[in-house]
Amino acid sequence: MPIDNPKYGVAISFLSKDSHTAAALNDKLSEGLNVFFFPRKQEELAGTDGLESMREPFYDNSRVNVVLYSGGWGETPWTRVEETAIKDACLKFGWQRLFFLVLDQSTLPVWLPQTHVRFNYAEYGLEQAVGAIKARVQEMGGQSVRLTPAKRAEMLKAEELYLRDKRRMNSEEGLNKIVVAVRRLFDEIDRQCKDLNIRCGLELSERSTVQTCVLTNDRVGVAVVWNQPYTNILERAGLIVQEFKDRLMLPPEAMHRFYLEKPRLDRETLYLPDLSLAREYGWKQEENTEFLSSEALAEKCVISLLDLSSRAMKDRRNR
Repeated sequence: MPIDNPKYGVAISFLSKDSHTAAALNDKLSEGLNVFFFPRKQEELAGTDGLESMREPFYDNSRVNVVLYSGGWGETPWTRVEETAIKDACLKFGWQRLFFLVLDQSTLPVWLPQTHVRFNYAEYGLEQAVGAIKARVQEMGGQSVRLTPAKRAEMLKAEELYLRDKRRMNSEEGLNKIVVAVRRLFDEIDRQCKDLNIRCGLELSERSTVQTCVLTNDRVGVAVVWNQPYTNILERAGLIVQEFKDRLMLPPEAMHRFYLEKPRLDRETLYLPDLSLAREYGWKQEENTEFLSSEALAEKCVISLLDLSSRAMKDRRNR
């Protein structure tokens, strides 16, 4: 049931290792809601009983408790206090007060219900999570709050810090993280292909300006190509996803064989390196603002192959 006039629309519980994701979530939610986010509320807790002050927002002073769940949550001293308060609140006010944002593949708590409280961050991303949380707050009787000058100044500061970190993508550290994101993308495509018995091959070399991942069956193929002409800057760098109407040779095969006819290109899409508000390195489609994690883009590539294959079968039946 909705709580009468709680101080916060949302209270966020998280591990310190997930603080960037929590900060990004707080910044987006704070545009229209009062949010309890510990790094920004320390001044409110000064001089209070620490345990009680950390318990109170999650037990009876927020409409929705958001848990950023990854391995180890509920096992540290502070998250253990918050977990107890959240479970007590759910027993008293109902499970609709809980929004479980799952960040990794860790085993979920045994007390968590099977329905309506879970949201997979890797699959849906930050923007959709924010929308779902705001909708849940409204279901619990909450409304947007007016934007004050102080809140606007806080938001501008967070935006300035984000833009500063985004500029660092062109630094040596940033370029190394992009390389890691490319490898994570390829490894995730390979893993998903293995699960579906789809042929997949990788061509990775630290000294090469081109890194390639190919997935194919006996009908169609998809090539994912990372091209970085200059090792020390991002200029002209990009990730190209090419969809073909014919099967492709995997990188090891292409070293010893050649195509009798060039594979027919159906579609080509360019993705650029991007940085999420949670400081996660990933991708965005050219001229698009939606952030895609490497895991989400891997799913997109594998689904593209399956869709291509489905269309090819239909075309053959209709001939």
